[in-house]
Formats: sequence, structure tokens, C-alpha cells
Amino acid sequence: MEFTKKTPCKNCPYRKDAPLALWSINEFIDLLKNERSQFGAVYGCHKKDGCVCVGWLMNQDENRMPSIALRFMLSKQGVTRKYLDALKCKSERFKTIEEMIVANYPKLKSFIAKLKNNNNHGR
Repeated sequence: MEFTKKTPCKNCPYRKDAPLALWSINEFIDLLKNERSQFGAVYGCHKKDGCVCVGWLMNQDENRMPSIALRFMLSKQGVTRKYLDALKCKSERFKTIEEMIVANYPKLKSFIAKLKNNNNHGR
């Protein structure tokens, strides 16, 4: 996967001004499950051009890189803090993955709540 783009695509689902429901509902569910797994994942751009999804990468960076898979890839490819600091988005982005998912598919709000309860062991 390449780390060459510095801005999210105009229709990146992480942007609030992007068209909603661009991804299938299953892709959003997969994203949410992977974000909650211990190892995580690395997401490519939905344009399937071989580049990392910059919207996702910016979200990861803001959350201190919770994806272990991403940390390994950044290290392996020699991606520097300079590159990460150069990432910019011209529009407002969703603050959380959950917020993005509910904006795209409001019916997933109860699914997200169920996952949160399972991760907190019912607490």
C-alpha cells in the first residue's frame, strides 16, 4: 500500500461533505469490527488505487494509531511523522468512526451500541 496522497478524496466517507452510503453497509460493519479488534487493519482508498485511505489514516493519527497493523506498515515502509503532519482535509471530517457510520446508515446505531456493550462486558 502506498502512502503518497495527502488529502482525503472528495467522496471519502470520512468527510462530512461526501455523499452518504457510498460504501455498502457491510463495509461499514467490517470497518467497525476491525477497529475494535486487537490487531486492527489497514484500509486502502475506496478508489482501489493502491493508496491508503487518507481519511482513515487521519482518524488513526488523531487517535494515536490504535491499529497495530497500521503501525507495522508505517514502520516497514518508513513513513515519517513529517508525512503524517502534512495530511490535510479541506472539509470537516467525522470525529469518530461511529459518527461516520451512523451518518451513513442510521439503522446501525443499535448495532454500534451492542458492540460497545459487548466490549464493556455489559458494563
